[in-house]
Amino acid sequence: MLYVHVVYRATLGGIIKKVLKILGGSQTTPKRTRSTEAEPEKLRYPKRHRLEDAAHVSTPNDLAESSVSQAMTNSRGSAGQLTAADSRNEGSPDLNSNGSTADARDSQSPPLDTDGANGRDAAALANTSDTLLKRYPGQEQETQRICLRDSQFEEEQVVRLLLQELHDRGFTDTFNQLQRESGFTLENEPVSQFRNSVLAGEWSKVKDSLSTIGIQTQDSMNAALFLIKRQQFLELLEARKLKQALLVLQNELNTLTNDIQQLHRLSGLLMCPSVEDLRTAADWDGSSGRSRFIVLESLQTYISPGSMVPVHRMETLFGQALAYQCDACKYHVRPANQGLYIDHMCPTSVFPQELQFSLKGHQDEVWYVAFSPDGRYLASGSRDKTCIIWSMSDYSIVHRLNGHQNEVAYIAWSPNSKYIVSASSDRTLRLWDVEAGTQMQVFSGHEETVTSCKWLGTNDRFISGGLDHRIIIWDINGTIVKQISSPRVHDLAVSSDCSLLLVADEKTDIHAYDLTTLTFMYSLNEPAEVMSMALSADARHCITGLRNGELHMWDLDTHSLVRDFAGHTQGQYVIRCTFAGQDDRLVATGSEDGLLFVWNRNTGQLLARLRGHTKTINVCTWSDKAAALATSSDDKTICIWPAYRGAPSHRPDSADDLSASDDDDENYADDKSMVSGAHSTTSIDMF
Repeated sequence: MLYVHVVYRATLGGIIKKVLKILGGSQTTPKRTRSTEAEPEKLRYPKRHRLEDAAHVSTPNDLAESSVSQAMTNSRGSAGQLTAADSRNEGSPDLNSNGSTADARDSQSPPLDTDGANGRDAAALANTSDTLLKRYPGQEQETQRICLRDSQFEEEQVVRLLLQELHDRGFTDTFNQLQRESGFTLENEPVSQFRNSVLAGEWSKVKDSLSTIGIQTQDSMNAALFLIKRQQFLELLEARKLKQALLVLQNELNTLTNDIQQLHRLSGLLMCPSVEDLRTAADWDGSSGRSRFIVLESLQTYISPGSMVPVHRMETLFGQALAYQCDACKYHVRPANQGLYIDHMCPTSVFPQELQFSLKGHQDEVWYVAFSPDGRYLASGSRDKTCIIWSMSDYSIVHRLNGHQNEVAYIAWSPNSKYIVSASSDRTLRLWDVEAGTQMQVFSGHEETVTSCKWLGTNDRFISGGLDHRIIIWDINGTIVKQISSPRVHDLAVSSDCSLLLVADEKTDIHAYDLTTLTFMYSLNEPAEVMSMALSADARHCITGLRNGELHMWDLDTHSLVRDFAGHTQGQYVIRCTFAGQDDRLVATGSEDGLLFVWNRNTGQLLARLRGHTKTINVCTWSDKAAALATSSDDKTICIWPAYRGAPSHRPDSADDLSASDDDDENYADDKSMVSGAHSTTSIDMF
């Protein structure tokens, strides 16, 4: 009854006011005596926030508006016309702090049931409004921008990085809109004019504007001017304006650098008979190529980052974040290709946890194994005087190579995966054609056992070292290119750019040479005899295996020992260690107890002890292409350890077809691949 009474009173009051307004009379409704009852709080609905009037497609904000409107309609249907009448009265007073109003006529209305249906509708509407505004923020006021979180980074820097990325990706409209909305620009006017002048090849304007873009020192100014004038010189040569180019070289470039060799190289370009020869000799793609963009990027080295955001800055930050995640990855054997939405972390399940295959083909101890650079083959050398080329697709024997008179101690693949060089205690090296399985050349120059060999970046030269105090550089035709006197060589390592040569002698030292000039650089001293070593792909670190059982990692930039790895057993035998995993983040070595040990390179933490062999492991090697570790042992076998399930190195369709019995193992002339499953002694300890 109370609810009906409220609706009736509200409707009657609205009719009376409308009639009085039509008649234009000055009559007012009779004053009523103030009720002694507690005055109820007037039910008022939240006023909707104004959105843009322009028609647009439905968005989450439209859905929010629609939900609020629907809630208001439903609530009006419950509370009658009270709020509708009040809303037409623009002079309606607001609530005081105590909930009463200054309007006497409203004070006489019966109290509303705020705990009943109307109260529930009002509370629901308020909650709906608050929820929607939280869910779809930024629409409270058209002119107010809401920042959803605090940041330790300056807003201007963040916005400018976003602007650069949008510009680089071609989002022109969004780029312009963000500049307008934020009030920040990617570059100020002088820097923008400088950029445009460089890309347009307006070199006089570029030179004039250098002083306005924030270059700090005179040396930086000279270096920037040299880059600009060099580009101008090349473009004049390209246009065949030789006289003007010569003037730029003599009057400007000559005053900006003391590098005589650089100036001689540039002067030699004047003799190029054609534009094509010029571009080839200068390693330059011309004014219509990317050369001006490259110059602009190089110039940013000398310009304050506050004036000109460093090129591809956001991409650089992404790369640094990913590198940090990879450094923190405990088992890093798989490429970090998960994208930007989640952090990279290799789970334990992708770490080598099971022996995939044990390859049997040699008749004696297997002293060396090496993957081909393309990951298609594995080469092994044995005490039985042979080399075997294995296919990594089905683990079959591709070729058995005979020729050495004594044990094969080392094998090196050419960069193109077409050749291998084998080193032996018969004092020779032999060059083999992998596809044909034939011997191409015999290299006789050492007087004692040849202990190591490495290719020199190309497919026509390699280097070897032996116990005869000699290091020899060969070409594949058998000619000695260079010979160096050295201590007795236990192992060699060559950087990927062929600038660094490391030599482990028979004592306790590692000697570093500049391979381009063959000059001595420095030595690293170990506490025991160095039995083997390995160089990281970036040539920043090397690991050394010592006779006393220690395994060390050196920083070659600082010439300091940075980490040691413990747990394995090594004494009288040569056990060759290796870097492994993606980006050389793991270190692995064998042990005289038949175990394979794997550590995290950055922390030195032992990750696993893997058993697949029954005797001493002589060498372990890793392949990014095959995504696997390979080990060889005195037990005459080779073990393959895949890095993760689904790695390129995969199990053949039928392992039984490739298995061989012990009787088959005795048949030396049979070239059938002898592949078995894991040994019965296979075990894995994960840490």
